[in-house]
Amino acid sequence: MKRDWDLLRKQLTDIEEGRDVLADIPDPISWTGDIAWEEFEQATAEQQQAENRLAGHLELLIKSGYVEGLSVVRGADNHFSYGRHAPRLTMAGHDLLDTMRSATVWESIKAMAKKKGVELTFDAIKVLAGAALKHALS
Repeated sequence: MKRDWDLLRKQLTDIEEGRDVLADIPDPISWTGDIAWEEFEQATAEQQQAENRLAGHLELLIKSGYVEGLSVVRGADNHFSYGRHAPRLTMAGHDLLDTMRSATVWESIKAMAKKKGVELTFDAIKVLAGAALKHALS
């Protein structure tokens, strides 16, 4: 899975605003015989890919200490289980989201990183945010 910063930003915003961040995860598909087996397999693969992407990014936020009240557990069969108890951002999660919240500043951070050839990391975002804010205020 490739890290998608825009998805991470959306998930942080959803949690802050009290939206169900797990609602974006597609439900498993059941085969009813209405479609060909190959179509079912393709649809199942697409569903699993979407779930892996969304759950994987939530897992990054949880394990990095930006989100509490959610759990994402990978089973031995690489399927996910979820737990939810009043999802919320930690102080670090609020700080990260505050850095990424403004669309103008966020686009400036991404553009600066690309121009400088810097990969976006949590630390790089914090550093580039300072430069982006300085640029926006001047």
